[in-house]
Amino acid sequence: MSQRVNILIVKPSSLGDIIHGLQVAATIKKCLSNISIDWVVRDCFIDVVKSSRLVDKIFVFYRGQGLRKFIDLMSKIRKQHYDYVFDMQGLARSGIMTYFSRSNRKVGRSDAREFSWMAYNRKIPLPKVGKRHALDILLQFLPELGLEAKLQGELKFSTSPSNMAKDIFFNDRHEKCKLILLFPESRRKKKEWPYFNPLVDALGEKLPTMRIVVLAQRWINVTSTLPNVYNLSARTSMDDLIYLVQNSTLAIANDSAPIHLAAALSTSVIALFGSTDPQRFAPYPVGSEHNVVLQAKDKKLSSISVEDVMDHVLRII
Repeated sequence: MSQRVNILIVKPSSLGDIIHGLQVAATIKKCLSNISIDWVVRDCFIDVVKSSRLVDKIFVFYRGQGLRKFIDLMSKIRKQHYDYVFDMQGLARSGIMTYFSRSNRKVGRSDAREFSWMAYNRKIPLPKVGKRHALDILLQFLPELGLEAKLQGELKFSTSPSNMAKDIFFNDRHEKCKLILLFPESRRKKKEWPYFNPLVDALGEKLPTMRIVVLAQRWINVTSTLPNVYNLSARTSMDDLIYLVQNSTLAIANDSAPIHLAAALSTSVIALFGSTDPQRFAPYPVGSEHNVVLQAKDKKLSSISVEDVMDHVLRII
């Protein structure tokens, strides 16, 4: 592409889905020159998109703040003309944003819901059966630009972490520490593994030279008397989260956004799955030696034991 190509990506949420979208954007930027990418994102995820340094202009979607804010957002979007608009969300709001954008190529998902498909003049095909991972679906936008539907770009972030996050990564002698991150939180309670407390103690005892760090948006009561265990839940920014994941050896998490962030940054992951389908939501690529998925046989997370997790931790470490 010799002329400048302007793309608008509509992917307001959620964090894991935004990470997948940014991986697609990284591939676009690596494979094509003279590309400009703008992005519509929810206000709580601005820092993630901004720190990727892949996006030229960010449009902020303030969810739940009334019609006036939404109309203002539409007005800002309509001031731009795009060669392509990619609705990677496929829901009513993203469909409305796509409909009111200015472009001759409005591309959406074949599995779009809530009548969002009415905004498109082109729908990407779903990947072949057996490759219906959430990221595999987004990769189908790449052929619209003449690219192969596979990841080729590397996702990196430029962050401004707090002193607290830096103090976790460096010891008193300013030497780098090896970190294991634990993410006990998920968007739904039934997706939360119940044994993070005993896991913290097991990790702290078995791996005394490593720092075990608990992270979550809300306060999680995971405690330990061991000196190498740190509970930073409800105390870190998005920049802190990205910084710690980028500099960790291993992340252990429920089916939640951190598994996708860690996998995208080539950090080893142990993902704990109950009733959800790993073929669609596991850390990508599914089956990678760096991405371990433990799925409860009876779909009850309580059937995954601390010993099961520790066995895989010790193999990775």
